Amino acid sequence: MRLTALLLLLGAACTPDVRPPHEEPSSGQGALLAGVRPTEPSAPPPRFESSEQVESMVSPGGRFRVHFTRSGPNAVAAADVDASGIPDAVELVAVTYDRVASFYAGLGYRLPPDDAWVQGGNGGDERFDVYLVDFAGRADGAFRLDGCLDASTRCTGHMLQENDFAGYSYRSYDEAVATLASHEFFHAVQAAYNPGLGIVASEGTAVWATERFDPSLGDLEHFSSSYMDRPDRSLVLDPEGPALAFSYGSSLFFQFLGERFGDRILLSLWEESLVSPAVRWPVMLDTRLRRDHAADFDAAFAEFARWNVATGSKAQPGQGYARGAGYAELSPDAKSLPVDEPSVRVAAASTRYFEVAGGAQEVSASFQPAEGEEGAALHLLMVAMSDKAVLRVARVDGPGTLVAQVSAADATRVVVAVVDGRHEGTGRYGRLCIASGSSIQPCGGIEPVPEEEGCQSAPGGLSWLLLMLVLLPASRLRARRVEAWLPRQAHCTRKRSEALAKLP
Repeated sequence: MRLTALLLLLGAACTPDVRPPHEEPSSGQGALLAGVRPTEPSAPPPRFESSEQVESMVSPGGRFRVHFTRSGPNAVAAADVDASGIPDAVELVAVTYDRVASFYAGLGYRLPPDDAWVQGGNGGDERFDVYLVDFAGRADGAFRLDGCLDASTRCTGHMLQENDFAGYSYRSYDEAVATLASHEFFHAVQAAYNPGLGIVASEGTAVWATERFDPSLGDLEHFSSSYMDRPDRSLVLDPEGPALAFSYGSSLFFQFLGERFGDRILLSLWEESLVSPAVRWPVMLDTRLRRDHAADFDAAFAEFARWNVATGSKAQPGQGYARGAGYAELSPDAKSLPVDEPSVRVAAASTRYFEVAGGAQEVSASFQPAEGEEGAALHLLMVAMSDKAVLRVARVDGPGTLVAQVSAADATRVVVAVVDGRHEGTGRYGRLCIASGSSIQPCGGIEPVPEEEGCQSAPGGLSWLLLMLVLLPASRLRARRVEAWLPRQAHCTRKRSEALAKLP
């Protein structure tokens, strides 16, 4: 934990344009966590010290009670320009939470139930409680569950928020408060439906909610690289540990959904969680897309993969995101023509992007699923691009071998993407070929490099396994298995290299 906190602090100090996840990594796994109020001595940090005198104020709208202290490690800034007797910083928090709650209610979301029924301390009354405490750079906010009116739905809780944001990368205290209030209170909105949808749905829609509340806050822009750097990671599997930021980056998918299908699609996802609380969120989304939009998860994800090509310097009006110029750009795997990748793996709800030089009259590509692999929900996308824009797009959909061509004489590069639009399932393999010309067989009829019996392709190859051996505890049984496996894998690797070397 100390190392994680140090890394977050160093990242914030050295790269001021990059924000760590709002919640601590230990508190963001799976369902939202319950927590003792920070006014209690038994509460985990951050909490008020016993020597601190905790005060509170009710927000102008009457829905929130903000708890703070004027001195001690959790003290807020003392400035009181309006001479109201309450620090201006606290008044800003109260007003901002009022604005946020009204905004989400205006979108049709239910707000969390009051906490009058909560046992063991509820902040003094039925109002929603916000506690201003010092996170010491580890994070800057957290929503904590108090309990649920039903078994696992209609839940409420309280909020912890950084007391002064000193040393954080926000441009102003106002920006920090608006970002945290809109993000963390949306977790409370989620809990009013179902807090158990997992971290991708939880954090992804919370970052989307901040973008929807006030796009100028730039929170989605900050986290967009966390997805664009790893589009090959499955969107429908919750990350763990250091990969936590990926769930924040997944907000790009929910932003796409909102822009493509309208705000109602996000609300309907949370409404569906009340109807089918035990169902995974991608299945819920697929249900609502089919019912309300004549679409499905597969079609939506394939279009999402296309939108992600036109971001950053490649963003143009009408080609995807309304604010795509502010989002991170993809970094496709650069290849030289011709390309013959005999074993490309693509996970469910993920995309593998490759890039080759443009300039040829035509560029062709094919993706042939490995023998025995089911080919539904596979897509091959080809995008001819200049340095500043997407010029043209070709897309073919599975099942079967996928073949596409795109004119590229005026393109500086061509991006080829293999898209898996399934909302569940294990990774699938296939052969990807890219070549200049319009041949319907970009590999020129060359047979794929054969896999000998007992030889298997795996991500990372031999070095990946050796790394796992270092990280995993040793055992005699595993040692014997590895001793038998290593010579065989070295043989497989050598044979595969020899076969590839013979290709023209």
